[in-house]
Amino acid sequence: MATSEEKIKIASKFLKAAPPGEINDVFNDVRALVGDDELMDGGILAALEEYNTEELATVEVPGIEGKVIVSKHGHIEGDRFLDPKTNQTFKLDHLRQTASDLESHTIDEGVEELRKAIEIDTEAYVADRYAEGVSAVYGSKGVVTIAIVHNKYSPSNYWNGRWRSIWTLDVATNEVKGAMKCKVHYYEDGNVQLETAKELDDKLTKGTSEPNKVIAKALLDFIGSAESKYQHALNESYHDLAESTFNGLRRALPYTRTKLDWNKILTYRIGAELAAK
Repeated sequence: MATSEEKIKIASKFLKAAPPGEINDVFNDVRALVGDDELMDGGILAALEEYNTEELATVEVPGIEGKVIVSKHGHIEGDRFLDPKTNQTFKLDHLRQTASDLESHTIDEGVEELRKAIEIDTEAYVADRYAEGVSAVYGSKGVVTIAIVHNKYSPSNYWNGRWRSIWTLDVATNEVKGAMKCKVHYYEDGNVQLETAKELDDKLTKGTSEPNKVIAKALLDFIGSAESKYQHALNESYHDLAESTFNGLRRALPYTRTKLDWNKILTYRIGAELAAK
């Protein structure tokens, strides 16, 4: 029989692999398997914290309009996270994904003006590109970080999906690093998960001598181009998958080696129904 430590380790792996929008379902299933609520609640907080920060969980914070991203880039200390739009920190309950206890935060004046300019362009970009997208722009120690997440849940149609991207700009070197991730779960009469990622490393053509608005526009133009190319490449690859790979897996003919005459089958079915009446 597995020890308590082994049970928590297994439960944590399940939680960290939870599909988009299904963390509560996975938690309840794992809780039933572990069979010890006290052990479960006390042992999986680290896994939930990792899941929330890596998956860019969004929460509603009392006193702040709109949803706020939970990210390691906004982690202050303990269970406190930063909302850079309002420059306030909040306390997060990772288990229930609820936020409370707002406090003001001291900003990094060194990159604040550039961060604000990038934030304005980022919000416009996300509103145009992602219908239900949420963004956050952090600035600290000479680096501006953009976090974008777009969740699309459709449990009635048996699928959920999430798009995430993280972009960093080193103000001193103009170096841009990006990571784009897409995760989709489809579970009608089966269980299929897609998880794909791509990283980029480049430099902006606009330097620090340029006005902040010019740098912000150049950065978001770069991000928009990179995300469009990646999403277009994904669409093409799955189109090819459906047209070629899956076709190759299909049997060209049934075991009889002859094609089915669907008109005859329909005639037989109608005849059988008439005979039954």
